[in-house]
Amino acid sequence: MKTTILLLISFFIFSCSNDNDDVIVYPQTIIPTEIIKGHLNYNNIYGNENIVISNTSDWQTLMTNFSTIGVINSTAFSETNIDFQNFIIIFVTEVFNSTTTIDITNIQESANNIIVTVENLQVGVTADVAHPFHIVKIPKTTKPIIFQ
Repeated sequence: MKTTILLLISFFIFSCSNDNDDVIVYPQTIIPTEIIKGHLNYNNIYGNENIVISNTSDWQTLMTNFSTIGVINSTAFSETNIDFQNFIIIFVTEVFNSTTTIDITNIQESANNIIVTVENLQVGVTADVAHPFHIVKIPKTTKPIIFQ
């Protein structure tokens, strides 16, 4: 009888597994890959914009526009061949000056959406007009992207 009870207790303990491998806990921080950050010359193509790029055609258009407009105060694109099967691009820009930055400071995934936090970490006081921008790559998602 003790053996039967011991076997039943053992069976119960081992069958009550705590495997939560499929459970996703939100929010989760998404670590983006920076593609490029800097300033565009004054232009009529981009103003205050938050753009999600999910295909090669739109990506090529953006890079062509950057060549036409002229990029100042910037490093080079860290990559230009984006695998849009697995990634999307987030592009933020605004009309300001060449000493102000626009910065994607946080990307959080919740159960229903992706929240991208955009800030000006450096605010300059020059009188020129330029377009600070920041472009990052994140894993592909079907969730809506909200900018704040």
